Formats: sequence, structure tokens, C-alpha cells
Amino acid sequence: MVDEHEVDEHEYEDRLEPLHLIRRSHVVLRAGTLMLGAGTSGLRVREVMGAVASTVGVEQLHAQVTFTNIVLTVGRRGIFRTQVAETRPSVNADRISMLQTFAHDLPARATVADVEERLDAIERTPRRYPAWVLVILVALACASIAVLSNGGVREVAAVLPASAIAYALHRVFSRLQLNTLAVVTTSAAIASAAYVGFATILTAVLGSPSPRFAAGFICASIFLIPGFPLVTAGLDLTRIDLDVGLPRLTYAFMVILAIAIGVWLVAVVAGVSPDPVAPLTGSSALIWTARVAASFFAVFGWATMFNVPFRTALAAGAVAVLGNVPRLVMLDHGVKAHVATFVACVIFGLLCAVAARWFSMTKIIMTVPTLLVSIPGSSALRTLIYFDRADVTSAIESGVSTVLVVIAMIAGLSGARMLTDPEWAFTRQDPALPDPSKVRTGRR
Repeated sequence: MVDEHEVDEHEYEDRLEPLHLIRRSHVVLRAGTLMLGAGTSGLRVREVMGAVASTVGVEQLHAQVTFTNIVLTVGRRGIFRTQVAETRPSVNADRISMLQTFAHDLPARATVADVEERLDAIERTPRRYPAWVLVILVALACASIAVLSNGGVREVAAVLPASAIAYALHRVFSRLQLNTLAVVTTSAAIASAAYVGFATILTAVLGSPSPRFAAGFICASIFLIPGFPLVTAGLDLTRIDLDVGLPRLTYAFMVILAIAIGVWLVAVVAGVSPDPVAPLTGSSALIWTARVAASFFAVFGWATMFNVPFRTALAAGAVAVLGNVPRLVMLDHGVKAHVATFVACVIFGLLCAVAARWFSMTKIIMTVPTLLVSIPGSSALRTLIYFDRADVTSAIESGVSTVLVVIAMIAGLSGARMLTDPEWAFTRQDPALPDPSKVRTGRR
């Protein structure tokens, strides 16, 4: 039998609950969680939350954003409420774009129900590309990187099926929600082993091994590179946003290490040489045609894998060509890899900013794929193989070169952001509630 006194007490407590603030707090936190779960930087997460808070009448807002968590405190009419939400790390570039458009288009005032309805529509939006299309485009992207790594026709022919098989299995493993690092290591090993298998078949058919075999070896698993976490971590750290930048960077390096281990295990068994492959020889016009095409299709394939809208993926591919060609020219003329990479990434960042402004696109989802053409995957693998062979000097040289190139990538992009976006040019304390006029300026 229910005690009437207990019922009355519960009803009294319910009447004391600030329901007006609870509903507003929930919708602000939901918008931030969707944005964080899509893989963007902490600054953009707070901007979207600030836009929603302003629209639904929240007077004060403070959000602590980490890689997977948001701690939100909101205030209205002298009452404060704190909520915590957690999300899994993932990448959905289309959702980032939709949420930024949603925040930009919010009216000065709207009800919580109206905002919830808009968020429901965004959350229900399916991914843009079917799995079979992604398998083809990702395989094409990996084969394009093989070309940029001085691989020949045989390397491309081996990378295409190997990366397609590995990516398809990676999707299956991910849907089973297995341990992330185990999935990455296994997928990298499958991609590398499949590449060795297909290359061996080609050798048996053609009668002699390819001198460029090593050029395509790492490329079969290059789709596993955590591009979004790596780049957004660099942007967060540029703004001294350590709570989200450091965990995100740690996650990215753990994934890269898992890739390297999976590839290294196969490399040791297969006896892959760690020495760099000689540049391509032959008709200069043919080589540069292949390089230009490879630059475009590598970035276009990665962009679709990140669920970037088709028009934006095309723009990213065009930007990749304009930025990667100068990098390749500098490398051909003996410029150090990290210097050439820094210059290319500045170009990538500036061109993406211009394209985003001219064609109303989202910068971050265009920029990340373009940077991946300069990922030092081969030198990272060489570092592990040299260590395995006890060649410490070569391992240290290769490791330092890898780290310098990664730093150059982040520094180049950050420099371009500082030149094109005041939010990165100045390190300011985030206000309690962002000015709606700043949130809705269209900066993306």
C-alpha cells in the first residue's frame, strides 16, 4: 500500500523541479553530443551549443568538452542545472555540415520542441553512400596513394583488391562493436597480407618480382589512418583546448600504432624491405598525369568514406591537386619532406577556406581529406622494420622524419586557419554564452 504522505512528498518535489530549464538543458546538450559524436573540434561543439542555448532562452552556459564527454551547466532566472553526456568517437562529415547549417539558421527565438524536431531530422538522416560504392572508392583512394608513393601498375593492381577486401571486413568488424584497436590491427594485417598475396600472384603470372613491391605495401591499409581525430586534435591544441585535444591526439596515435603493428607483423613474415622505393621513371607527362589523377581520387575516395557531401568531396579533390602538386615538385627537387608538407598544408587550408566561403561549404570536412595525401605512412612502417632489424640509427632517422611530417601537417593547417579565421588567430576565454551574431556568421 502506497503511503499518501510519500506520494504528496514526491508531487511536491516534482513541482520544485525547474522543468523549463531541464528541457532547455537537454536540447542544448543533445546538440553538442551530436556534434561531438560526428568528430569535429571542441570549438565548433561549443558554438553549436551556444546557438541552441541562445535560441531557447538559456541565459548562462558553460560547457567542458572532452573527446567523448560533455559536462554542461546552464542557468536561467537564477537557477542552474548541470548535465553530463557521453558519446563514442566516430566520423560523420555530413552531420557536421548539417549541424553547422542548423546552428547558423536558427531563429532568434524558438521553442524546445521546434529545436528537438530539427535535431530529430538530422539524426535520422542516413549516410550518403551505400557500402558497395564506398568499397570501390576507398580501394581507388588506396591505389592512388600507391601511385603517389612511387608504385607502378603492378602495385596498383595488387592494392585495389587488397584494400577493398580489408575495408569491407573492417566495416563488418566495426558493426560487431569489437575492440577498436583490435579491429584496426586485424584490418591492417588483412590488408597487408592480401596485398602480398595478390602481388605474389602477379609475380607468378609475369615471371619476375616487382622492384617497387614495397611502395604499395602500406597503401592497402592507409584507409585506417585516423584523419579526423588527428587533424581536429591539432586544431584543438592550437587553441590550447587541452581537455579535448590531448585525448583526441592520444586516440589518433594509438590507432596509428595499431595500424603499424598490423602491417609490421606481415612485413616481418613476408620479408618486405624497408628501404625507400626509387622515383618513377618514364614519360614525364604520363607520370604527372598519373600523379594529378591520383591526388584527386585519393582525396575524393577518403572524403566519401568520411560521408562528405558529393559536391564538397569534388571540391576537396580539386584542392588536393592544387596543393599536392607543389609538394611533389618540392620533393622532386630535394626539399625536405616536412618542409614540403608544411607548405602544401598551408595551401590546402587557404584554398579550403576560400572554397568554403565562395560555395557555402564546411571547411573542416573539406580540409581533413586533403591533408591525408601527405600522411607519412611508409616512413612510419620503415621505423618499425628498422627497429625489428636492430638498425637503431635508421629507425631513429625514419621515426624523427615521420614525427616532423605529422607536426608539419598540423602546423600548416593551423597556420592557414589563423590567417582565415579569427577564432584561431586569437586565444580568448570562451564567454558564458556565445554571442549569437558570432555563431551565425557562417564561419565553418
